[in-house]
Amino acid sequence: MNSMFDVVEHKLHSLVPTIDSISAEMKLQDDLHLSSLALVSLLTTLCDQFGVDLLKLTDADLLNLVSVEDVVNLFERYSSKS
Repeated sequence: MNSMFDVVEHKLHSLVPTIDSISAEMKLQDDLHLSSLALVSLLTTLCDQFGVDLLKLTDADLLNLVSVEDVVNLFERYSSKS
């Protein structure tokens, strides 16, 4: 079974194919240059994949998404609740 990081990394590569290597420490906007639309696409895809209700994500959850690791941690937390 793939780790949560592997799944997030795979989804990010589909959104930002020009990045060769993605690490947990990379910043979504500064390093990956992820637009707000791409971030929404990432979140909706991951919510669908892990059965997380997008509407359950709080404003604080979304504001705290700075790095790849933040996305991984968010979905690890919410997917374990379902």
